Amino acid sequence: MKKKRLLVVLTVVVLLSAFAGAGMQNAFASTPSASADDGIKIVSFSTDKDVYSAKKEMTIFLSVYSPEDISDVSIKVSGVKSRMGVYYVSYSSKQNLTAGENNVSFNKTLPSCSKCAGISQGTYVIEASVTHDDEVVTATHSIAITSKSDQIITVNIDVEEAKRLIDSESEDLIVLDVRTEEDYDPAHIPGALSIPLSELSNRTEELNTSTKIVVYSANGSNSTIACDILIKNGSGRVYNVLGGLNAWNESGYAVVSTAQSNSDLPGSNATSILEEPGFGAVLAIAALLVVAYRVRRRRLDE
Repeated sequence: MKKKRLLVVLTVVVLLSAFAGAGMQNAFASTPSASADDGIKIVSFSTDKDVYSAKKEMTIFLSVYSPEDISDVSIKVSGVKSRMGVYYVSYSSKQNLTAGENNVSFNKTLPSCSKCAGISQGTYVIEASVTHDDEVVTATHSIAITSKSDQIITVNIDVEEAKRLIDSESEDLIVLDVRTEEDYDPAHIPGALSIPLSELSNRTEELNTSTKIVVYSANGSNSTIACDILIKNGSGRVYNVLGGLNAWNESGYAVVSTAQSNSDLPGSNATSILEEPGFGAVLAIAALLVVAYRVRRRRLDE
């Protein structure tokens, strides 16, 4: 009789532990995290091309998220600042936003003579700001302007813009790490492809030349060289991350190791079946059935 009671007590303990564990898992899973949708935010900010020359028309796209219908929102875009302080991209409007994403687009034509307008060849930043009451959100987008038509040059971007590009999860994007494998393995940007600078010239065929390639190194110096190599080998949309992984780390953005990346691959044994939600409950029910069966057998034997 004592053995029967002991078995029942043990079963109850196992059941309570399993269901309590499952309940805790469900509680954590259902607890909403701090929402990023509590206020206005700029979802995307881009142009129709990456590189422009004189007299070219540029189309600017801006997508703004609003958690609710809001009126009198100020939207300003400015960029391509000349040596004389003139902004050749300028836009300002007051708009009413509806709940969800709101899209804004407009066209600007660059001066017919870049040199005369005080625009030299290189990267130019376009800034966007969205203001409502005391709330202001901003974003930047970089383009390159060339002195000759159809010339391809590198576009330099900061880590914030690089992060936004990567978060877009576009299939038309490659993130390329040109550091050594010894530097890449312990920490790299999630999803980054590793091709060390010393091997890049012989491995450019591994990259789609029509794809936008975001390149980074440790501090931005080697990635500048890598971008030149890519352009010489036919890539037409190359972005260099200023400050490299050092700037990325300083901004607090996530990095992963090669071991972590491999553990996420299909077929890996990173998650044991014992850790699967609900498995403890199934095990406890099985134990209860076994005990019930034994008690029934003993009663029949008596």
